Amino acid sequence: MEIPRAGSSRDEVLRRLAEAGGNDARHRDGRLFALVYGIDDEHTQLLAESYGMYISTNGLGAGFVFQSLGRLEEEVIGGTLALLGNPDGAGNITSGGTESIIMGLRAAKEARKAAGTLPAAPEIVVPASAHPAFEKACALMDLRLIRTALGPDTTADVAAFRAALTPDTIAMAGSAPSYPYGTVDDIPALAAVAAEAGVHFHTDACVGAFALPWLRRAGHPGIPAFDFSVAGVRTISADVHKYGFAARGTSLVLYRDRALQRRATFRLGTWVGGPYVTPTLAGSRPGGAIAAAWAVMQRLGQEGYARLHTALRQTTEAYMATVEAAGFRVLGKPPMSLFAFASADPALDPNAVADEMLARGWMILRQPTDPPSLHLLLTPRHAQALDDFRRDLGAAVAAVRASGARSGETSTYTRPSS
Repeated sequence: MEIPRAGSSRDEVLRRLAEAGGNDARHRDGRLFALVYGIDDEHTQLLAESYGMYISTNGLGAGFVFQSLGRLEEEVIGGTLALLGNPDGAGNITSGGTESIIMGLRAAKEARKAAGTLPAAPEIVVPASAHPAFEKACALMDLRLIRTALGPDTTADVAAFRAALTPDTIAMAGSAPSYPYGTVDDIPALAAVAAEAGVHFHTDACVGAFALPWLRRAGHPGIPAFDFSVAGVRTISADVHKYGFAARGTSLVLYRDRALQRRATFRLGTWVGGPYVTPTLAGSRPGGAIAAAWAVMQRLGQEGYARLHTALRQTTEAYMATVEAAGFRVLGKPPMSLFAFASADPALDPNAVADEMLARGWMILRQPTDPPSLHLLLTPRHAQALDDFRRDLGAAVAAVRASGARSGETSTYTRPSS
């Protein structure tokens, strides 16, 4: 395939783009339970317009070339730090949770290097359910990742976590919540283990940072401490593009203090073009993403976020009741808007049910957990789809029970590439 010799009209290009998406998952209808965090069409339009206003700007110049971007970014970071219990902290907007996790671990490594206490073979300890981004961070920074066991409630086993600590450990982490199960690790207990050993602790709150605080404020039970209110937490990753409902490609890495942020910053002074300093992996950053994050926070405000997440939790509880009535059991006690469920009957293959649901137009994440599970990530768009989901899930389960079908597909994210 080559770039076309002659260009097409604007209308033709847009027509072909719309046509190209014709077979994509129907996320606007609430038929996709992963990857997309939408509210409604009005919200999508706000993101598009605010992003578009700053689409030609570059976050590399935030604060000096583009002074407006600097102010917008500071307000996004400052508001989030206040939400997460540390208004005097520091932070930066990144491209996503993976980059935020990498930067958090870089701060840990560089702080030990500066202190002259970096082991020859540094290790990072995380629970088995922690995001694969920790493995990517270790691959990039020559670190060894140690994964520890989970308890029966799908959260980190604190005793196993403590047992993994060695003189080579430079950082430990927990999830609020973990993506596979939607359950929140005992962050105070895990952070205390790290603090007792003088080890950096990172909370991966990519999923929960913009949901758990609002649910707690609304009086929802079962929301544990996970943020900077926990003394041992040194860095946090928080995705604004998940339950903060910003445009895709917007996350935050947050630091307890500016000294730690400075450790993570890249200061490259040997280039012939002059000193080059960036606080994140990326040099150029899309100004539109910064503007859209600011816009959604201003549009929703504290009351809007609280209202959205309270309603979303109610929707989630309705979906939990639906899968349980269909013969499944929810794993652990997930407190917000995503959960995993396994079959209560060994004869009922959950992946075969996912096959049947896919044939009916529903895309559900499959997880090769023990036991094998299915995963639902709920957004406001899923409220409208509940009745249809309940009907089709019942039909799918009945079809699998009648046929005794077993599925060869076990994971949504491990299909071979061409």
